[in-house]
Amino acid sequence: MKEIRYAALLHDFGKVGVREEVLVKAKKLYPLQLDLLRQRFDYIRKEAEASTVRRKLQAFLESDRGDALSEVARLTEDFDQRLRRIEEYLQLIIDSNEPTLLEQSQSRKLREIAQHSFIDPRGIERPYLDPDEVRLLSIPKGSLDASERLQIESHVIHTFNFLTQIPWTKELKKIPEIARAHHEKLNGTGYPYRLHGDQIPLPTKMMTICDIFDALTASDRPYKRAVPVNRALSILEDCVRAGELDPDLFKLFHDEKVYERVMHPAAE
Repeated sequence: MKEIRYAALLHDFGKVGVREEVLVKAKKLYPLQLDLLRQRFDYIRKEAEASTVRRKLQAFLESDRGDALSEVARLTEDFDQRLRRIEEYLQLIIDSNEPTLLEQSQSRKLREIAQHSFIDPRGIERPYLDPDEVRLLSIPKGSLDASERLQIESHVIHTFNFLTQIPWTKELKKIPEIARAHHEKLNGTGYPYRLHGDQIPLPTKMMTICDIFDALTASDRPYKRAVPVNRALSILEDCVRAGELDPDLFKLFHDEKVYERVMHPAAE
């Protein structure tokens, strides 16, 4: 019991080796990236407005009153349409920034937006979206790209390497082995070693069920909202049906309501 307890307490220690901004990343773009993007679109609006004003003034200087008024009306209509289009682009970007499933139509529209350009204050032509922003916003699901996900997954190896440096007693020597497998799945789809079935220690199978439940119901995660207990149990059942979790251990976890002993206040 002490071995399981210590392994459970230390299983995520390796996260100290992962960049904090990746650990807490809630959206596809980092906050600073989104702030800069919003400022860019503010400038695009102002640039469009200033350009329209210059063209209206030119119309009055170069045409008679009747033609000038007609041209001004046309320019005003064009500006209003362009402003609506800019707002639509920004809203689509904000919607795409959410860590939900990205539709193909959204991904295609992001690439279209990136084809538009503006002239920055130094007179340099810039795209509405740069390639890195398009890449991140086009993440199909979740908030992490492939490299960021690898960084997150590396915490298991950091944990194992750290724990193996501790001179455990004979009764506690399996702690590193128990902790390093807490993201493995019975069907071999887990990480980082793609272990199967009996390759995963029994205490780890127990800890994995608890860890998933805790992650789903925790209210202190900056990158996700807590889900209700019934929904968390349903998700765990789906994992059992997919061959990821031990069905007997989950039945015990469910029937004996083990989770109620450590329930988060927000999940009750």
